[in-house]
Amino acid sequence: MQEFLDTRNLQPQSRTDARKERMDATAVWDLMSNAERIVVAKGRRVETFVPTEDTQESILKAVMGRTGSLRAPTVRSGEIFFVGFNNVLYDQMMPPTL
Repeated sequence: MQEFLDTRNLQPQSRTDARKERMDATAVWDLMSNAERIVVAKGRRVETFVPTEDTQESILKAVMGRTGSLRAPTVRSGEIFFVGFNNVLYDQMMPPTL
């Protein structure tokens, strides 16, 4: 992820280490429930969720890791969350090199 950001001269406004600051399902839902979209990458598969249309259960199942915390990396761009890493997805969704 860092290499991706570096090659595009992008700097996050804030960064949290998921290993040190775990987020349980309630905290994750509080953070994401008002999002416009939640885009989840798992390997080559990409799913898009809309909190007003998809169930809380299906969204949390997709964004929570095996440890019971929010999967990493998670990036927020405006009202859209990107969970997991997929190079093609990030190339399409993130701004080009500055």
